Amino acid sequence: MVYSPVRLFAEGVAACLDSQPESRAVACCQFDSVHDAVGRSCAHIVLLDVTERAALREARRLIQDYPDLRVIALALPEAADEVIACADHGFVSYVPRNACVEDMLEVVRRALREEVVCDPKISRELLRELSRRRAVAALDDPAGEELTRRERDVLRLLGRRLSNKEIARQLCLSPATVKNHVHSILTKLKVARRQEVPARLEADRAMGQPAFGR
Repeated sequence: MVYSPVRLFAEGVAACLDSQPESRAVACCQFDSVHDAVGRSCAHIVLLDVTERAALREARRLIQDYPDLRVIALALPEAADEVIACADHGFVSYVPRNACVEDMLEVVRRALREEVVCDPKISRELLRELSRRRAVAALDDPAGEELTRRERDVLRLLGRRLSNKEIARQLCLSPATVKNHVHSILTKLKVARRQEVPARLEADRAMGQPAFGR
């Protein structure tokens, strides 16, 4: 099913999909018609024109009412914040504004296989956003332990992406001692790898809660 408030666009996209031997498609230009039609049919996928921001709010209700439905954002600007917003609303994939017909068909085919076609730069930003959210969630955890003074010294240098040897030289410590401090810091900050520490510190500063101590 294809929805767009522009009837010509909705019918054109639906015609492209309907021309494929493995699919049948219908067009809708009223959102309430989409909701009702999904309830009456066995539609597997809805392509939803998101050129108007109101479509995101409407899509949330559709996704909540039909949790097995795969909803794809249609004509989405290929920017990280736009893709993240659609993911937050429950979309399973997206068709960029500059996509051609074959690109769109590939997105639909992959969505049926629970796969996503995504630009590598967007994938990188999605991973960064996940890391940032994990850091914010860790800040909200009241069970986190307080760092010692020496751990706070090591943490500052970790935030600058220094190696254990570089930290050891700056603090006049042995590399083995720094390694132990790093392990303790990662445990207390509830992060899995030292590469996640800068994101944690950035989230900490954004919330006005320095991670160096309480």
